[in-house]
Amino acid sequence: MDKIISLITSVILTLSTVISLIPDIAGTVKSYSPESGDVKLSCVVMSDTHADGDPFRDRNDKLRRIFAGVSECERETDAILNIGDITNSGSASEYRNLKRIEKVYCRVKNTVACLGNHDSWNQSSDPDYAEAKRLFLGYIGSHGIQSEEVYYSTVINGYHFICLGTEDIDHEENLPVYSEKQLGWFDAELTAAKESGLPVFVLCHRPLAGHNGIQTSSVPQRVDEILKAHSSDGKPVVIFSGHCHSFTPECFERDGNLCYMNLPSIQYNDETEYECNDSGGLGFAMEVSGDRIVFRARNFITDKWIDGYRYEVNF
Repeated sequence: MDKIISLITSVILTLSTVISLIPDIAGTVKSYSPESGDVKLSCVVMSDTHADGDPFRDRNDKLRRIFAGVSECERETDAILNIGDITNSGSASEYRNLKRIEKVYCRVKNTVACLGNHDSWNQSSDPDYAEAKRLFLGYIGSHGIQSEEVYYSTVINGYHFICLGTEDIDHEENLPVYSEKQLGWFDAELTAAKESGLPVFVLCHRPLAGHNGIQTSSVPQRVDEILKAHSSDGKPVVIFSGHCHSFTPECFERDGNLCYMNLPSIQYNDETEYECNDSGGLGFAMEVSGDRIVFRARNFITDKWIDGYRYEVNF
């Protein structure tokens, strides 16, 4: 009886969410606009969505509101950048629920996602990386990105996006694996991307050591060395990370042409003193024009900008 009551309650809550979001889904609500009229690329950057296998769980109800919220810009958003831990354990049911939510609530044409440690497990009780990889590649494939590896690159509006990813299970005592093949590929992709004469964007779920207030990291130091080797000239290179779930003034850092941004979890925040993200929804709107990049922190559930978290990169 308790299970039946719980199921009925979940259905009612889900229906309430749908009803409350009908204007958003219909596209009649446009709650925010770009800062300028010459935006060449508009993205919403989020991390650690942790989609759940239970379609009625509050975590997925929250994602419904988030994806409706990210679709409310007056200028069409070109892409969602999801910086890993897309799912909670890399299972088929989690990806299935996420794709259903995106289909109904999300009106953004492109999604670029990188593999997170949770996505590499394929069920944390019995990790299966081969299956986790297959499901991840299927997910990005559903967004029009075809790749045989968890690391890949794509181009949107002429701007290059380079995604890194572990090549083995990244679970508890197991550390992420970045092969020499991947690192060599990253160096070559960054070289090619810089030739575009436009800013370049790199996605890597775990943050790099020595940046954003993070002292240690299991990401190879060579990733940062490759970035710095390409930073002496040309347009900015922005590297996005997540994983830590934290939201502090150190989330953005600039070192010459390199910009490091560590995203909070859009699902929840482990540091409860940051009241603006206690209930989730926190990500960044990114707008790129001909001579600058603007990042603005926004809660996509409450539709509010976060004071003090606007960053501008002129070039």
